[in-house]
Amino acid sequence: MNRKLLLERWTSIEKIMNEYAQVAGLTSMGLTVLGIIYGIPQGCTQKQICERSHYNKQTVNMIIKSLWEQGYVELTEMKEDRRNKQVKLSADGKEYADKVIGFMLEAEMSPWEKLTENQQKLLMEFGDAYEQGYQKAIAALKRALNKEEKRSQVE
Repeated sequence: MNRKLLLERWTSIEKIMNEYAQVAGLTSMGLTVLGIIYGIPQGCTQKQICERSHYNKQTVNMIIKSLWEQGYVELTEMKEDRRNKQVKLSADGKEYADKVIGFMLEAEMSPWEKLTENQQKLLMEFGDAYEQGYQKAIAALKRALNKEEKRSQVE
């Protein structure tokens, strides 16, 4: 399998997720944030959502605000730091997420369960190797860009 084919597969999966998000009345980013909140039923902070989604604070804040306006999440001040709020699904939000995220999780499990145990293991190993290689390459690019930026600031 060549790189172009891998990118086509990746793009196809992203397209499927985007289409599902639209049908659910969300953006793909909104679907991701809802999934994170759903996965932490005791509640989480905006910072935790940013860390898990890799989205910036403004994007996460906008999505949370939209979910709050729709009555899907509750925001409560945290005792330790009143500047931070805990984000938790409301009763309506839980019902909504049970459907939207629940169906999505079922859809993700269906093809997974059709793989043999060995195929599942190999897929995870290949995914881990690819992710680690990608992280190293991006880290090197960031270092190079930072050096370029510092060099241009000195000149």
